[in-house]
Amino acid sequence: MSQTAAATSLARTYRYVRLAILGAVLALLVSVAGVAIADGVAPESLSAGFYTPARTVFTGSLFAVSLALLALSGRSVPQALLDVAAVLAPLIAIIPTPVGGEVPAAVHGDVVNGLATFLLVGIVGLIVALLVARAQGSLTRGVAATAAVAGVVVVGFPVWGVVDQESLLRVGHLTATLAFFALIAAVAGWTAWAPSSARPSARGVYGGIAIGILAAILFLFAVVVLPLAAPDPPASGIPFVLIGEIVLLLLFAAFWVVETARTWKDPDPTIR
Repeated sequence: MSQTAAATSLARTYRYVRLAILGAVLALLVSVAGVAIADGVAPESLSAGFYTPARTVFTGSLFAVSLALLALSGRSVPQALLDVAAVLAPLIAIIPTPVGGEVPAAVHGDVVNGLATFLLVGIVGLIVALLVARAQGSLTRGVAATAAVAGVVVVGFPVWGVVDQESLLRVGHLTATLAFFALIAAVAGWTAWAPSSARPSARGVYGGIAIGILAAILFLFAVVVLPLAAPDPPASGIPFVLIGEIVLLLLFAAFWVVETARTWKDPDPTIR
């Protein structure tokens, strides 16, 4: 294979991976919307799709996003942030959101199994990633630092479950979700304001996405966490959590649309 053909094939592969992320987001939205149409009522949140027939697509989409983010290997600061986000994505699927203030006991075993698998596979994955980086001569301080942060996530959440399973089930899903989207906002912000990261015409779009994601995160924090401190919070009847999650998912999709268009001709993300 010629050098030009190899570069073209590599660029095409990265295009497909980025488009696959958008496909996973679409699948998640369609599956939850299908449940809402079938039941005739909107779910409490997108995350509540875990307890509906949309569970298979919901969890599968999150694992697909995780693998796609990891496949977009690179050495830039944004890619390091995306690598950590990739490690967080499975936790959003493994740790379900509470319904009615708690996670049903029937799925506690699922969470334990998922976290144990996440821990063991995550440790193996980190070791393999470091060995491969060393063999390729790309084991830099940045790569080691990224692996260390990812390791904290891989070990931290399972340990949290062992030490205090009640609090993990109460806020673990929200923690992983908000941390994931905060990292996406950081990548968008970096691309918007870092020198030579994007064309001036695109920086405003990235900046708007970053600000929008941060605003949605604050909104979700307000409507989910603050009521936990209230002894008897009033029910509004408005699906604020669902609205906030949809906004976050759409902004995430918008980020990948812009990112895919911006990097469409890049043969290899490591050059960035």
